[in-house]
Amino acid sequence: MDQADEAAAAAATVAAFASTLEGLAARDPDATPPPVVTFWCGAGFSKAWDRCAPTDGELFHITADELDDFPNLRQLLAATGWDAREAIDFEAFKTLGYAIDMQVRHPEIRHRHVDIHNLRLSIAEIRTLIHRRFRAACDILPVDDASLRFPAPTEARQRAILRFFRHLEELAEGSGRDIRLPLFHFLTTNYDFTIETILDHIGDAPGPGVFGRLYRGVTPARICGSTIWDHLPLTVGRSLIKVNGGFEILRQGDGYHFDYRNRDDAAVREAPPLLILPSRMQSYTDPYFDEIFPKAVRLLRETDVLVIVGYSLPPEDALLRFILRHLAANPESARGKSVFLIDTKPSEMIRQRLETVFFSIRRNGWPRTHYFAGQFEDFCQRVVDAAAAG
Repeated sequence: MDQADEAAAAAATVAAFASTLEGLAARDPDATPPPVVTFWCGAGFSKAWDRCAPTDGELFHITADELDDFPNLRQLLAATGWDAREAIDFEAFKTLGYAIDMQVRHPEIRHRHVDIHNLRLSIAEIRTLIHRRFRAACDILPVDDASLRFPAPTEARQRAILRFFRHLEELAEGSGRDIRLPLFHFLTTNYDFTIETILDHIGDAPGPGVFGRLYRGVTPARICGSTIWDHLPLTVGRSLIKVNGGFEILRQGDGYHFDYRNRDDAAVREAPPLLILPSRMQSYTDPYFDEIFPKAVRLLRETDVLVIVGYSLPPEDALLRFILRHLAANPESARGKSVFLIDTKPSEMIRQRLETVFFSIRRNGWPRTHYFAGQFEDFCQRVVDAAAAG
């Protein structure tokens, strides 16, 4: 596809998005359910907000020097035949993740000097390492301890993204429904706080007393060190479900503590965040996922428009692709639904992967698919500009 064709395709996608949302907003509020737009966010979403956000290849590797700070992991590598003097790149990291997962689940295949305890210690150390590596690459955007607000955006691309989501809020407000309901929700594979920061600055998310406006699929016992009672009243509306865990999600007994404050290495070592690590076969065994996956499935079934941003449906994410399929589990449930893909990767690759998730695309053309080849902030700006032009 040459540049002229790409420009025409991008313009068509922006126009289709505007037309689709206008159609949703014009629904009869007395005869139809509220429209639902769901954003499925991959690494490219965080990259759009902060260019320093690391890619998988940058985040998921281990240098030999780093192992000096993680003795349990070094011992585990030595016990299972890894050369602790060599770096572990992204592909090797996935192999290591698979080896650890299998030995956690199957005691009979563990190496002689490997047990569940050093496996769990090593997993905690890897999570601590990933947290450290992310912080070294970019600002993790913790809340201010006093105000519990996230940092205000400063870059032009960030302001374009905020304007886009404010535009969606205005569409929801003008829908004519008696009860104001959120138009858009989030499912994300990312660990960071980008989505929370965006929501904080369009007036519908974390901040003093309003953490309860976000439904996370699980209800934490504590938020930023305070009990849930300190964040009442709960007026849950918008869903934000982190399907791979998050830097703020900490285990606390049988429950969870969502801590968005700045935590140093010592604090992270003491209480590592709940993160799913890359593996040849992802393992989602924590009870957290038993809770959030049914919520993700229900949200997708109710979704009218799915916007996939910076997520290329990698083959190793077999379970997540299966969850995505619930947007259009059969040809009939696919009718009337739309998928918008915003990505910098080749469109044909992602289209082919999408057709393996939604079989009905080839059968009856639903859900309708639209591709924007470029940066998310550019898509946002063009949608807002088109709305302003009328």
